[in-house]
Amino acid sequence: MNIHLLLIIMARIVDTEKIERLKIATMKLVVEHGYGGASAVLIAKEAKVASGYFYLHYKGKYEMVNRLLHDVYQEVINKLYELIDQGSGFNEIIDNLIKYFFTLASKEPIKLKFLYVLTNDYSFKIEEDVKAAIYETIKKIKQIGLNSNDLDPRLSIDDMYLMLVINSIQYINQRFKNNQEHINFSNEDQIHLLYLIHKILK
Repeated sequence: MNIHLLLIIMARIVDTEKIERLKIATMKLVVEHGYGGASAVLIAKEAKVASGYFYLHYKGKYEMVNRLLHDVYQEVINKLYELIDQGSGFNEIIDNLIKYFFTLASKEPIKLKFLYVLTNDYSFKIEEDVKAAIYETIKKIKQIGLNSNDLDPRLSIDDMYLMLVINSIQYINQRFKNNQEHINFSNEDQIHLLYLIHKILK
């Protein structure tokens, strides 16, 4: 391998590491200070990169936060489509979605806290394409529920988004708020949330 190619590869590795540090710093500061308190300058400082580097890749904080939000929601959407493509029934999809949220809370709590802060921050507006992607997935789940008579037909897509996504995030984050240490979620926590959701959806 010639030295020029080696330098290009090393530069790409360094660049990937810096971008990842920016992402982690953004989520951390949004969680700690809210959307309004996480400035681009503070994010760059937390990530140990120059402010100019931040603006080289992002127009500003809003673009960075929305891209991150899109990525986190896309993980949820991918999980749901995986279940839909496997031909899972309505109740199985709901159960696995809740399991996914609890797994995310245990393994990458910063992501769930990030979602929580942004869904409750009036100064931040979620871009329409991000919202449309999650709504499209929920629309498919709704149809599965209606076909199997496992879902109250009076519930709208907005209702289901509130029950399945927002309420799940709120429920789990309430545990975080009550305990600042690392939380080991019990099986009972998951079972109780599922009980509440199924009670509302049926």
